[in-house]
Amino acid sequence: MSDTKIINNNYLDLLKYSEEFLNQSPFPYLVLDNFLDDSFFSKIKNSLDLDKSKGKNFNNAVEKNKWISKNTDLSNELQKIIKFLNSPEWISNLEKFTTLNKLITSKLSNTYLANYHEMETNGFLGSHVDHSSDPDTGFPHVLNVVLYLTDNWDKDWGGGTTLLDSKGRKIQKVVNYKPNRALIFLHTPYSFHGVERIHNNRLKRSSIYVDYYSESFNPYKNLNLKFNNKWFRHSTCFIMPNFIDYLLPKNFYYTKTRIKYFISSLLN
Repeated sequence: MSDTKIINNNYLDLLKYSEEFLNQSPFPYLVLDNFLDDSFFSKIKNSLDLDKSKGKNFNNAVEKNKWISKNTDLSNELQKIIKFLNSPEWISNLEKFTTLNKLITSKLSNTYLANYHEMETNGFLGSHVDHSSDPDTGFPHVLNVVLYLTDNWDKDWGGGTTLLDSKGRKIQKVVNYKPNRALIFLHTPYSFHGVERIHNNRLKRSSIYVDYYSESFNPYKNLNLKFNNKWFRHSTCFIMPNFIDYLLPKNFYYTKTRIKYFISSLLN
């Protein structure tokens, strides 16, 4: 690794947070404030002005005013963060405190799975559970890290990460958006989450997202979860606000993925 100090020294060994992580509800998660080294984080705010003509925009019933980069023209600082979060030393750190085995990252990187995200005014992300497997290898998707990058964010603007029950209907916890805060959470077929609506904000909501996979197809066997701990294959599945939304032609993709998810969950 580079001599540049990327993250807070307190988080180079997460084993001391294992019990806290495993005992959280509605599913295991951990919040780490001041995640990046202070000096390094101070450089971030000057590196978030990216070319919006590239990447992909989302504006629909479940994803509003959201833009993701496809790893094109990311600043050096953003690339360093992503590289560190994909490094063997960090993955080893995650394995020890989560008790998950054989963790790996996707070889497809951000050109397919987009690590850098932005949201503008009135943006939100509805209740959903992410893709269950690596598009390249098929290995189970088991862990997420989300890092909040916008400095001087006012909590009254919203934009927190919502954690919902195993059916994706009821919000159980909101992790407020706070500058330089990291959220690590267990990803299972029942780890429904989203982003609360942003309003009256003067700044865009920027974040980094990195996902992790396990080479085991029974990845949660060592975990005592409050729901079914069996992994099954599914694509990203959103819960629509109202049942009638599933019947609208413009929502056909979301309806199709919801039906497939429901069938897979019954079979498992």
